[in-house]
Amino acid sequence: MLGWLLLMNPLQQQLTSYNLNHPQGVLLPIMQWEATSFGRPVLAVVLVTSLALFPVFLIPSGPSMWLAGMIFGYGLGFLIIMAGTTIGMVLPYLIGLLFRDRIHNWLKKWPQTAAMVRLAGEGSWFHQFRVVALFRVSPFPYTIFNYAIVVTSLRFWPYLFGSITGMIPEAFIYIYSGRLIRTVAVVKYSNHHLTAVEIIYNIVSLIIAIVTTIAFTVYAKRALNDLGNGETMGEDESSSFHGGFEMEKLPLERPKHVSFLSFSS
Repeated sequence: MLGWLLLMNPLQQQLTSYNLNHPQGVLLPIMQWEATSFGRPVLAVVLVTSLALFPVFLIPSGPSMWLAGMIFGYGLGFLIIMAGTTIGMVLPYLIGLLFRDRIHNWLKKWPQTAAMVRLAGEGSWFHQFRVVALFRVSPFPYTIFNYAIVVTSLRFWPYLFGSITGMIPEAFIYIYSGRLIRTVAVVKYSNHHLTAVEIIYNIVSLIIAIVTTIAFTVYAKRALNDLGNGETMGEDESSSFHGGFEMEKLPLERPKHVSFLSFSS
């Protein structure tokens, strides 16, 4: 998320103002198509659909979240983002269950990644919930996490609620950045001029957003590292490692019945 914020400045030159009919406006093709081809109700459905499907194909969802913030604001925009991303976190999980063995074999090539993912499958319901929420806030690629998590013992409901909780800060950051892009574009491509109060507000809010993003990221990264170090120390006392990470500890049994009821067990 921090990377997206730092890239906002060059992107501002590519994004148009909310008044998309302005002749000088320039919008990323997919965002322009979405914003100009549909009414607000249909656009909301398009955004939810894109947020739900993009993670399935490992496509970043940032532009759709920006557009949700630009067009719908904090209220409806937040609901659109959370609805779409929730579906976008569940679909890869369900699809991943069908390719569990293949994902397991792929993770053997990346033992450090596997060791991190494995943390989410350990411990109690609350522990799993907390680790998943930390993963969502951390720099760990969430599109990969959605698929990789199926090789652990993580239950569905901690995965779902932890994912939703971890997405809330990111949703507000994306909405804010979308609104900021809109404000900058309006100033650049129209005759609107910001007052001194508006300039100070935007500068202060930008600083707060960046600091908050860094704080969440650093906290999540440190917490996951602490959990990983504790896990490693505990296993070193009980058994020796082979090749640094024993992939056999990841359960390989394919669930006999893939259903929402079985996830709660």
